[in-house]
Amino acid sequence: MVSLQYKGRIHKSKFTMRSLRYILSDQAARLFPALQRRWLLPVESRPIAEAASGDRPLPSAVVDEALPDLYATLGIFASGPLQLTDHVYTLEDVLVTGWAGAMIKDGLLLTVRPQHNWVAALRAHPHKVRTLPGDRAYFNLMAPVSAKGHIFHWLFNAMVPLLAYLESGRCDPGLGLIVNAAESEIQKACIDYLKERYGISAIVPVAQHEAVRVPRLNAVIPVPHIPRALQSPLGVAGLADLGGFIAGQIGEESAKRIYVSRDDARLRRVLNEKSFTPRLEALGFQRAVLGDLPIARQIALFRQAEIVVAPHGAGLAHIAWCKPGTRIIEFFPSPGGPRGRVRNATYDYWLLSQLLGLYYTCQLVGPIETRNDGFSIDEDLLTSTIKKAIAGPKMQIAQS
Repeated sequence: MVSLQYKGRIHKSKFTMRSLRYILSDQAARLFPALQRRWLLPVESRPIAEAASGDRPLPSAVVDEALPDLYATLGIFASGPLQLTDHVYTLEDVLVTGWAGAMIKDGLLLTVRPQHNWVAALRAHPHKVRTLPGDRAYFNLMAPVSAKGHIFHWLFNAMVPLLAYLESGRCDPGLGLIVNAAESEIQKACIDYLKERYGISAIVPVAQHEAVRVPRLNAVIPVPHIPRALQSPLGVAGLADLGGFIAGQIGEESAKRIYVSRDDARLRRVLNEKSFTPRLEALGFQRAVLGDLPIARQIALFRQAEIVVAPHGAGLAHIAWCKPGTRIIEFFPSPGGPRGRVRNATYDYWLLSQLLGLYYTCQLVGPIETRNDGFSIDEDLLTSTIKKAIAGPKMQIAQS
């Protein structure tokens, strides 16, 4: 992979056409200020905490358990105890753009962490700007267009922090929401829940080529930025009610044991999945390709599950709906092969298991074999890991 540096604004220094377009747009905006104004493309920034007129901190739970030893092999370390704080900042007279919910004040991008990902946050194109009424505060519930259907980012970057804020007793009365005009299925279901459960009626959709000027905006920013699965107990407690609302009238699922397939994903496919599927079926597992199922059915599956087995990936975000005591087994490719460690490996699902009282096991399997991080799972190792997890003790819920 070719890496690229540009003013510290390219996430993980990856060279892509998207990053190249950003560099060219930034240079054009600097040369021609009229373009900068037309595109709403900031060329300088300001930390959001400095621009805020108010701050309502919501501390997360505290997790003081040590990471499983496997994570050190993957190059993942964390010093305990783990905690972050969601800061609900109040901002006056802010522009919110439709591509990624980027916030701009006085022509400056409001950055939310020391190495803000400018490339993902901004797009150089004309925006149709409208001004919202100043009779209420609005909450920025926008998700980046490229990630708005990503269950993990939607839940833990947007929805669960909002639930914590709504339940905190410190929320502005009559709060409105700024949302993506092109909703994903999970977003639509969550917004329907917010309307019914909290009576929120002021919903402002913003399309990709639009922006809204907001007289008073609330925005949740976690400090530190990661690990994002670490949430306020108020927000975590709301997951059961949210999941029950979205699952709706779907009856109880017959499958209590789920294997989450990544056959519909571009990255981290399990290459020998078809060969070990008979073994899984013999142990009572149902193979689930989540992309083939409506969101309500996905959530219903996990609400009823007794054990979930999956390669590392976004599908595991659905353990948010699992009941305490559910067994979770996460497989990571071994870093020992010629292609090295898997990209984007995190300990978020271990952390989420701590918060929800789930029994979590992680296991290294075969090395990466393809450029898209494809790997294999030894069939005997798969079977033995499952049997050991089933026989293991229950986990206790982490205390805040």
